[in-house]
Amino acid sequence: MRDAVELEWAGIPAVAIVHKTMHGTAEAMAAVSGMPDYSFITVDYPYVPLVVWTPEEIKAVAKQVAPAVVAHLTKQA
Repeated sequence: MRDAVELEWAGIPAVAIVHKTMHGTAEAMAAVSGMPDYSFITVDYPYVPLVVWTPEEIKAVAKQVAPAVVAHLTKQA
């Protein structure tokens, strides 16, 4: 989350992808960073938050979040 916020500060569009178990932490990081309304994408189970995923799981997550990433990066401010 912090990396995405810092990229945004530098004028580089970014999207944070966060596991559901870290949702509250990501919101807190955005708030502490001065961007309490910063939106991010959440990945849910069955994907475990340890990010030790098989190549197939990585492809599935990418397919799942790709439309949301595109929407986030192309939204009009």
